[in-house]
Amino acid sequence: MRQTNGITQKQLACQDGDSTEAWRALSQCLPTRDPDSDYWWRLTGRHLAAIVEAAGYPMVKQYEALLFHYHWTVPYMGEAPRSDGVPVKWKSILALDGTPIEYSWKWNTSTSEPLVRYSIEPIWEFSGTELDPLNQQPLREMLHRLTAAIPSLDSTWANHFLATLYDHDNSKHMQDLAAGAHLSSSIHVAAELTPKGVAIKTYFFQGKVKEDGLKPVAWWEAAMAQLDPDNNARAALHKFIADSPEGKLLTPFALGVDNKAPAKSRLKWYFLAPQTNFASVREIMTLGGRIATPHLAAGLADLQDLIKTIMGLPDDFPEDAELSAAPRWDSSRVDQFPGKDKALRGLLYYFDIAPGQALPDVKVYLPLRYYGHDDLSMAHNLMRWMEARGRGEYCQRYLRMLETLGEHRRLDDSNGLQTWISCLIKKNGELDLTSYLASEAFHPARLTQRRATRRRET
Repeated sequence: MRQTNGITQKQLACQDGDSTEAWRALSQCLPTRDPDSDYWWRLTGRHLAAIVEAAGYPMVKQYEALLFHYHWTVPYMGEAPRSDGVPVKWKSILALDGTPIEYSWKWNTSTSEPLVRYSIEPIWEFSGTELDPLNQQPLREMLHRLTAAIPSLDSTWANHFLATLYDHDNSKHMQDLAAGAHLSSSIHVAAELTPKGVAIKTYFFQGKVKEDGLKPVAWWEAAMAQLDPDNNARAALHKFIADSPEGKLLTPFALGVDNKAPAKSRLKWYFLAPQTNFASVREIMTLGGRIATPHLAAGLADLQDLIKTIMGLPDDFPEDAELSAAPRWDSSRVDQFPGKDKALRGLLYYFDIAPGQALPDVKVYLPLRYYGHDDLSMAHNLMRWMEARGRGEYCQRYLRMLETLGEHRRLDDSNGLQTWISCLIKKNGELDLTSYLASEAFHPARLTQRRATRRRET
């Protein structure tokens, strides 16, 4: 019987389980390919099928989403997990267990339906080697090929940051590696499944982490200044970073762009913040009072209530109190990457500093994978918050979808499936919320299930 990294085809078939009509139809007619792609398709394709169905996508859009994933992203997902426990050569920082994909569910509002997106890190056989130490070649190839499939795709900004952010002397990277540096993910790509079609986004990370840690503001600024030297929104952000006690604590982490015409693209600058108290959240979300809109105060109050609800905190939880780490979580994720504590603790923010804006739009991300108690209680708490605001139409669908993603374990066992929840306060004060979801491909329970099935096969 054919093996896929030590996993039999029968085991792969067992992974199909109960899924959606679109998944079942495509599973019968799409051909198998290489063993790694077959594994990733059967796991993440079924996940994506459950997500788009739960989000209420029309059947034709479900097929489009799955076929795009099968043809354009699955072949770039690298080595599949092995049932014998042998580690893969390259693990992504997209997930703490190294899985190269993360899904997102943008929640419905009073005027919109849920929107699904997923991010991957394209990986190939030479990722992390002297040929491609920062693992950038697969994404370059992917964007080049996608240009023919998506006429509106414009990688002008993506190409600029690929050219200006990184040292392209591979021998230097290998020398740094030998001296103790850590090579990790430097670029990710996202596919947003909009009603008009697939929209592509690219994200940039520093990739190589040396003893001095994350790169300073100036490293990122140099690349952005070449692209847009006189940017009012970026100047306001720099002023906040220089003057505000909270701003001085921010550490730049990543950049994100839309792969569309520069005049229409956002430019999102991501920062890590060590403080989790709500006074800090308010200071950063308002850029030290610089951002003031008529409904902002109501939106901030709603955001504070959302955090308390999801975390199971009392109504009188002090504004200046810090969140506590979850009492229990999957310890298998602890030692994957250097500097993990800084990336796990605190909050994440992005500032949209696209040209033409006077002030940035600000979004905050709460790392549920570190602070949340367990996936089931967090889902129920979030559903309760949504239902109280008349936005509960998709809550039960969301919970059933989570159960599909978490088939390998109980949702109340630990956190980890719901990795983040993000919030941007819209002009009308309504919260624009997105839940980020993991597949946990390397979770010990998944590997244990495969080993048990393999023993039964022999």
